[in-house]
Amino acid sequence: MAEDPAAYSGWVSAREAARPTISVPDQRMLHVVMLIEGRPPAQTVDSLQSLAAQESHHWRLTVVLQRPWQMKVTALLAVSGIRQRFTVEEAESTCTTPEMLDTALAATAEDDIGLIYPGDIWARDTVNLLSAALDENGVAYGDEDCVGADGRHVSPRLKPAFSPEFLLHADCVGRPLALSAGVVKRMPPASTGVPEAWDHDIALRACEVADSVQHIPEVLCHRLIPPRPVPTDAPNGTNHVMAALRRRREEASVLPGRSAGTVRIARTPGTVASASIIIPFRDEPRFLRACIDSIDRTRALIAPHYILVDNGSKQPETATLLERLKVRSDVRILRDDRPFNWAGLNNAAAALATADVLVFLNNDIEALSVGWLDTLCGQVERPDVGAVGARLLYPDRRLQHCGVVLGLGGAAGHPLVGLAENEPGYLSMAVTTRECSGVTGACLATRRTIFESHGGFDEALGIDLNDIDYCLRLQESGLRVLYESAAELIHHESPSRGTAGDVRDIVHFIDRWKASILAGDPYLNPHLTRMDSSCALRGPNEEEWWRNWYAGLQRVETPA
Repeated sequence: MAEDPAAYSGWVSAREAARPTISVPDQRMLHVVMLIEGRPPAQTVDSLQSLAAQESHHWRLTVVLQRPWQMKVTALLAVSGIRQRFTVEEAESTCTTPEMLDTALAATAEDDIGLIYPGDIWARDTVNLLSAALDENGVAYGDEDCVGADGRHVSPRLKPAFSPEFLLHADCVGRPLALSAGVVKRMPPASTGVPEAWDHDIALRACEVADSVQHIPEVLCHRLIPPRPVPTDAPNGTNHVMAALRRRREEASVLPGRSAGTVRIARTPGTVASASIIIPFRDEPRFLRACIDSIDRTRALIAPHYILVDNGSKQPETATLLERLKVRSDVRILRDDRPFNWAGLNNAAAALATADVLVFLNNDIEALSVGWLDTLCGQVERPDVGAVGARLLYPDRRLQHCGVVLGLGGAAGHPLVGLAENEPGYLSMAVTTRECSGVTGACLATRRTIFESHGGFDEALGIDLNDIDYCLRLQESGLRVLYESAAELIHHESPSRGTAGDVRDIVHFIDRWKASILAGDPYLNPHLTRMDSSCALRGPNEEEWWRNWYAGLQRVETPA
């Protein structure tokens, strides 16, 4: 994993030392704000010295602290080596940190600001890189880690590009954080008094009024004081998330998440009344029976209507099951004996559907969580959401799917495969709802109108990658694709067919999306590997590995 201390610590030190000094044309002043609550910790001087060592001189400092610590901090400033202009603002000892932040923002006037806290060590080029990434009405953030007692870098947070859904469920922005003057002016007031939630609250308030949010994929902040997770199971621990939902006029409940510092947002469907569940199958009646029984058993508000696509079943047991099912008013059976084409079978069934939402489901799925269908529908009814996928587990409860990464394993793949059921995974990706580039068609929900307007699945990709192709086309049109961690199901991984792997489909997919693959999936940090699902640090020759892999694939498709 990327948090392997020995490998990571050497990598981050070497990368920081090797980064060239950049020149920022017309660089604006970055007003660095340090908030100190209570007695200044010993690590405050380390933070000040990291500012003194900045390559850029286009910054000034305001320190906001509580009484009676002004003389202490002034002494630290005197020995820090800082030669830039600085101001010390004193607040009452009873002043809360949100109130201290308001004081600091008032003191910044028309400046862009960068937030630093005692114990944060900024890399020498942090001011330069934040300033270069900060648009006129924007937010910029970088990656971070912690420094252990032995001086080694540990606990890296190599973050994805901005993911609004991820930020709503967890503080995926973190530190360092810079805000343009335009964002500072428009930010809504603070929403929490819980100290551990301040970073998350600031990021939520800033990002929702920004025109752009830029991620800098470099580790720019090293924390001598490890972060404490937000106590989302404590009173007031989720107030800032509830406030964000109210500002957006979104109806939902906020519950503790499955990992420290994360939340679960439960959305009750408001406009969706029904869902057509489309299940192609060929024999294997025990799986189809278990699939439908589990959906019936976990039903909540949304009524499922089944469209079962029989692709050439021959077993008497299958015929017996279908005889029992076809008398149900909520079941429709479509016989389609064409050669197996997953996209074509699902498109034909979707053309018969009349429900608001289409849920494409493999026959080897078993639903686990009551209300999973409501959860998917509550997400997919949002106007800017095009498709939603579920959390899928193998029968032994290891992780099978938590979203798809473009380029992983070559074309597209699942991160963190095989992770234990209760493990959160890197950055809690396995258990946190968030944007992703694609979700598997083994369980994919989408609005029927969107499916129709985007032409359904591409039948030229008959077996492989048609689901990911659909997700990428949705995103091209401005819609989001989400992984919903609260909808949990078992996936038996195609026991009736084995694992599909059509080389022609894969080559076709890559030819269409090669530029996006080479650019890198924005929802996985570019310093993490694409060679496997581990989220380990990227190797030095991965571009060459990919070219060789693709060349070999082309040779298989078009042999001499």
